[in-house]
Amino acid sequence: MSHPSENRMDSFASQNGESKATFQNRENTQNALTTVPTSVTLSAEQFERLYLSPMTVRQSSLAKKVGNPTPLALGGFVITTTPVSCCLMGWRGASGNGVAFIGPIIFLGGLLLLITSILEFIIGNTFPCVVFGTIGGFWFAFAATMIPAFNAAAPYSSSTTDTAAGLASESFMNTYAFLFITMAVLMFIFMICATRINVVYTLIFLSLLMVFLLLSAAYWQLGQGNASVGDRCVKGAGASLFVASLLGFYLLIVQLFGSIGFPCVLPVGDLAVLWTRNEDKEREDVEQPNAR
Repeated sequence: MSHPSENRMDSFASQNGESKATFQNRENTQNALTTVPTSVTLSAEQFERLYLSPMTVRQSSLAKKVGNPTPLALGGFVITTTPVSCCLMGWRGASGNGVAFIGPIIFLGGLLLLITSILEFIIGNTFPCVVFGTIGGFWFAFAATMIPAFNAAAPYSSSTTDTAAGLASESFMNTYAFLFITMAVLMFIFMICATRINVVYTLIFLSLLMVFLLLSAAYWQLGQGNASVGDRCVKGAGASLFVASLLGFYLLIVQLFGSIGFPCVLPVGDLAVLWTRNEDKEREDVEQPNAR
């Protein structure tokens, strides 16, 4: 015997001129779940804009599934460099060359950049991994030098126990300037690599290059007792760092706008197009003799 509900369904379907199978298919279609895409494929230009890394071969499979970690590093960068730059320029009577910002330097600058470096490594972005890892490591080292527990500058003081006096001693400044020179060389390398990506990223490294060159000059001048020249170099370094922080804020806005699909696309001066043109031209030069 057929069930009463089935008889009612057959009767309803027959009254509307539909078969039982057609009725059930339509019912299943109405109850079906909507499929939501779990990965997004980006163009080469979009990838380089969001990840600040050239997509030379192919887009990483993880990059399609996980979030973009790059804005995290940019946030840590700008929230650290901006107050430090204001301090170096002496705004509102600020002083101490960043001693007051040891906490932000460690937890906002060093830690966030180091975490981002690891995440960039996981998704296969080598260049951002190296950039964020080395700059984050520098912030850790810079903060550790100013913390008395590390006893880095105290031996340069007359009492060999006073960190503040050691940081201001001529011998310490003459020695520590070599770290700034090394960082300047590294920023120069990063700047050359950034010309493969966009103009804003390149200008950030150019500004950081000037920061470390001016800081090294300032420390050597202060180490030689030239306080007036040294102070001007410190303020120049602060101004360059402030420019880098403003560019970092702009790049952060670009990244966040892109992450949420904001309709306004801000220009960054994409330089990958120039490299692509050169590659296409070289390929044509190679193919033309073969065609002859």
